Amino acid sequence: MLNDMIIGMAGSGGDGIVSAGDALISASAREGYYAMLTKSFGSQIRGGESSCRLRVATTPVLNPGGTLDVAVVLNWEDFLRFGGELPVGPDTVVLYEKKTGIEPAAIPLEVKPAIVLAVPMSELAMKSAGTLQAKNNVVLGLLAGWFGLAREAILEGIRRKFSKKGAEILQGNERAYAAGLEYADQHPLARDFRLSPPVARGGKRRVVDGNEICAEAALFAGCKFFGGYPITPATEIMQHLQKDIWKHGGSLLQAEDEIAGIAAVVGASFAGKKAMTATSGPGFSLKSEVIGLASITELPLVCVNVQRGGPSTGLPTKTEQADLFAAVFSAHGDTVRPVLAPIGVRDVFGVTVEAFNIAEQYQTPVIVLSDQEIAQRKDIIDPVDTADFKIVDRVKPTPEELAQGYNRFKFTDSGISPLSHPGMPGGSYLAAGIEHNEHGDPTSSGEMHERMNDKRLNKLNPLKQRRDLFILEGDPSAPLGVISWGGMAGATLEAVRTAQARGLPVKLLIPKLIYPIAEEVYRDFFASLQHCLVVEQSHQGQLYRIIRMWVDVPRGFTSLARSGANPISPDAIVRRIAAMAENTPATPSTTSR
Repeated sequence: MLNDMIIGMAGSGGDGIVSAGDALISASAREGYYAMLTKSFGSQIRGGESSCRLRVATTPVLNPGGTLDVAVVLNWEDFLRFGGELPVGPDTVVLYEKKTGIEPAAIPLEVKPAIVLAVPMSELAMKSAGTLQAKNNVVLGLLAGWFGLAREAILEGIRRKFSKKGAEILQGNERAYAAGLEYADQHPLARDFRLSPPVARGGKRRVVDGNEICAEAALFAGCKFFGGYPITPATEIMQHLQKDIWKHGGSLLQAEDEIAGIAAVVGASFAGKKAMTATSGPGFSLKSEVIGLASITELPLVCVNVQRGGPSTGLPTKTEQADLFAAVFSAHGDTVRPVLAPIGVRDVFGVTVEAFNIAEQYQTPVIVLSDQEIAQRKDIIDPVDTADFKIVDRVKPTPEELAQGYNRFKFTDSGISPLSHPGMPGGSYLAAGIEHNEHGDPTSSGEMHERMNDKRLNKLNPLKQRRDLFILEGDPSAPLGVISWGGMAGATLEAVRTAQARGLPVKLLIPKLIYPIAEEVYRDFFASLQHCLVVEQSHQGQLYRIIRMWVDVPRGFTSLARSGANPISPDAIVRRIAAMAENTPATPSTTSR
């Protein structure tokens, strides 16, 4: 039996592939499994290919995994469009729609799978339910029957989904599911591929995606205003907030464009409210000037950038980590905006709360770099304990400071000046995008500009000492190191643990604070290293290059980087670690294992 199973499915729009995946992960949660469901689509508005991959396991899942254990093909042309996103190997079981007319020995794959089965899915759907729309429930029956996947929980989910659509529709889908089960029972597999039963655990798990938990975290952090514009794959943050922000005394504006959305956020922050926006790459480009306004006026805000592939419209439905340069460098003038990145769906909660705290504490815009996979995939997670988090609010002027003549941009030892808001007696000040003196009056003085630059940049120095914003795993004296961030961190963490289990002397650093660069953290990590690999999903290897700008790196400092829609599997990372080990001279730290 298997403790970990990866299932990939693909078909045309309307085949119900994603609905089947949703049903599987919900059933897995009810059974007590951990799981992760990722979805992928063509960029068409309607129709086109769609796929999903479910990794379900008896222990927590770190990433979507590599080669599929089970591949479900409703249409070969659509399946092949996903390429490396749905890799088939020699141990894969392939189930495909028989009516494609392709013989099992002639399927269009470069490798020979372990088992290939042509299944009359459409025929079973028509005979049992009288409609091809029930084909996805036939697939669920096949998967439950052959692989031991939550048989009763899937049926319970079908009943919950269709009970309000009338007895005839419900019964038809129940019969389709039963037809899949019966077919699997009548055609047993030559090998046992069944999933092990889940380990019994207390507590209630939930199925949630990154955008939903981001909205929840914003409300917990005290967000009272959201201004934004719909854009794939960030729109769901606004949709989730729209349902609940009113209950927390807040408001939401769907603006006429990206610029208006963030301009409203700056206005809300000026008015004393915690405020945020969310977008993706094209929208972030449009927001950059107004983010600069928030920087010079020292106003807190959070901007979530759910990264997708490519410049311009690019790959709007695929994930990538190629907006790091934009997040760090897209402001004109000398300015630094903190950039944070979550490593998974559950981690989005803590990183979003931390983004609001940093914004408020340092009076600065903060960028959160999520990505399409984290934002739109669904994970089964243990509930977040909100007691683990504290909430930080901006420093406000005291009555004494207001009475003595309020200087909004007063020079202080920390660089942080008390921040008033309209309506506060004695707290009026001028906030504009032009350089200013302590009171906010416009100035063209080079000396004052120098002092204000020092103020705005140096106030962030304590942030670079936050070692709690980094994950460090492995022997501190190991000669091999790996760095990864954001959505690639889960695959990298699994790979490093696999390499360690094989006796390779490797350690891992995962920054959640991506910028400003914490030089001391990296120097300490590099101290023992002879080789270091930076793993990320961008063509240029953007974090790899930014680290080189700020820190002296080891001689063997290399990059493993790929463009979006070309996943990097844990196995590929393990191979690179092993190659580094072969080129590392034996030392006491490498021979002691």
